[in-house]
Amino acid sequence: MYLQIRRELLTKLLVERGWRKTEFAKRLGIDYSYLLRLLKGERNPGGKFFSVFMNFCKEENLDFEDYVYIDINAGKGKES
Repeated sequence: MYLQIRRELLTKLLVERGWRKTEFAKRLGIDYSYLLRLLKGERNPGGKFFSVFMNFCKEENLDFEDYVYIDINAGKGKES
């Protein structure tokens, strides 16, 4: 089980607010390349991302829970 980001909603938020991805990454304090990989689904968000994104949501009066979900299938099928 892993906490995941709703990529489509995050992308929609950027468009609605008129934020460039570079600006958004800077506001979150994360690398632009990391943000791009998150949005493309090439990278899963980690604890740092969720921490800064939660604070960002509070500052912007957004509901953090709208942008995240628990992926109950993550990691299944892998042998230890």
